[in-house]
Amino acid sequence: MIGVNDIGSMNDLGIKISGLSLDLNGRRILRGISFDVARGEFFCVIGRNGAGKSTLLKCIAGIIGGYGGDISVCGRPVAGMSARERSRLVSYVPQGSSGDIPYTVRDFLELSRYPWRGVSSGADDLREISEAMDMTGIAAFSDRRLSSLSGGERQKVMIASAIAQRTDTILMDEPTTYLDYAHQTETIDMMSRINRTRGVSMIVVTHDINLAMELSGTVIAMRAGRADWVGPSSGLLETARLNEIFGVSFKKYGSDGSGERRILAPERTAL
Repeated sequence: MIGVNDIGSMNDLGIKISGLSLDLNGRRILRGISFDVARGEFFCVIGRNGAGKSTLLKCIAGIIGGYGGDISVCGRPVAGMSARERSRLVSYVPQGSSGDIPYTVRDFLELSRYPWRGVSSGADDLREISEAMDMTGIAAFSDRRLSSLSGGERQKVMIASAIAQRTDTILMDEPTTYLDYAHQTETIDMMSRINRTRGVSMIVVTHDINLAMELSGTVIAMRAGRADWVGPSSGLLETARLNEIFGVSFKKYGSDGSGERRILAPERTAL
């Protein structure tokens, strides 16, 4: 069993992925992916549907095994960890959330503290849950069942659960999907605040190129299960690269030196 002090001594090592490959149902899903995520880094994963982005996160989270290559978190192979040990290091926010989870918000957050039972005290658990609710603004409906919440509210609860789990790395799979602009903005602000105030590494799958440029230091662009490109988010301004990754032409809006934010969007022909 790994202890709290051991985790603290290894946090600076972050995540290292080397030669990650995966076959499912006779089909190659991931192909020799390698990259590192430093502790405290905000890292985005982009690419077309079916590129392997969600599968990549599930491998890191330990949800999918049987892969080739290596994934290590804080210097330890994910494949060699128990589920409980892994859950002390990595938390995972899936794409969307089921509306029929039979728990209240508070009960659901209490479940997220399970990996720390026997290590943390009851007071520690209550403090972590309270801080998570405050950071995400969900305290007002903490006694409501998840089934009674809107999609945006449930997404806040999923993020709060990851915060209460108190891991060094949070994985998020398209966290703004299905959300209106107001809830998208709240979710983006929460992700940025968690990363900034807690020094938590964030690996976020997104289709929003502008979000990737705004928040992340490093981006991995996936295509057909491969890491087609890994580099600084500023490299996304090279529209030829985006054209190749997504198969459509991108255009930049805003001009250098104008003080305006640069926006990327696919070009559309007039109807």
